[in-house]
Amino acid sequence: MFDVITFGSATQDIFLELPLSEDILKEFNAKKYFCLPLGGKFLVDEMQFFSGGGGTNVACSLANLGLKTAYYGKIGDDASGKIILVDLAKFGVSSRLCQKDRSLPTAVSFVISCGNDRTILVYKGACHFLTKPEINFNILKRAQWLYLAPFYEKTAELLFDLVFFAKNNNIRVVINPSIFQITRDDPDFKIILAGADILLLNREEAGILINNPALDIKEMAKEVFKICSNLVVITEGERGAIVFDGENFYQSGIYKVAVEDKTGAGDSFGAGFLAGLLRENNIEYAIRLGMINSAKNISQKGAKIGLLNKAELKILPSVDITKERAY
Repeated sequence: MFDVITFGSATQDIFLELPLSEDILKEFNAKKYFCLPLGGKFLVDEMQFFSGGGGTNVACSLANLGLKTAYYGKIGDDASGKIILVDLAKFGVSSRLCQKDRSLPTAVSFVISCGNDRTILVYKGACHFLTKPEINFNILKRAQWLYLAPFYEKTAELLFDLVFFAKNNNIRVVINPSIFQITRDDPDFKIILAGADILLLNREEAGILINNPALDIKEMAKEVFKICSNLVVITEGERGAIVFDGENFYQSGIYKVAVEDKTGAGDSFGAGFLAGLLRENNIEYAIRLGMINSAKNISQKGAKIGLLNKAELKILPSVDITKERAY
């Protein structure tokens, strides 16, 4: 039996640190851009390699918090795939459901940063092309929860089948959709989201989902709740997060740390939130655990380096959380 089986991306993350220079960093219409002239050559200050991807990030974080976890996905039969398998083993995540594809490479994300700004370039790979015939649904019956991290490309077509199977087999589900899924032409997408026990979004995703990005965060949560009438969780970056259960709003500030790298912040929050619910069955504790896990993660470079571990739960610091009746 597994506490959680995760689905989602499995990538190699390559971090490239560019020198901070006015020649590279420009601002247009109140937005900052990297500007690299064609034909130019630039020295890179630093290059680092990590494993990443929402599916493996969440799996490693959950396992680090003491939950029995497996990752279900695909990697290429290559050096990048080996890096992912090594990290899964290091965190104690079962990788026997992780398939090797000999025709597709492992996906790669290039995280290009310059000062506090970053841009991510994604090279599509095996994890983005997991299909229904490759899923052993009988094995999924061994899970109490499925955590569906953001899906892309062909893998996005799996959402209905996974949620439908979970609902028919008393398996609970976290859905953390990508903007790719939200904006994809799928007339049944919102119906599928209704099957989530926890719907996890950031503010941008929530705004696109309800087609009203300017709405107040509480009103936004109410609108999302009309789609998924269970637990709605919306993160707001430096403003914290809000959780709505249909009766109460739980609003949280962040746990402040010196930020080194924001890659994987949403994954570590989501994993911490689910782990908190499974440990204490308490929304405020779940938010607290999610916030601290995310903060520790972004205090170091790489999506799996600074994750909270089970031993640290004994001395978990406090986070400002308010509870308010919605009606």
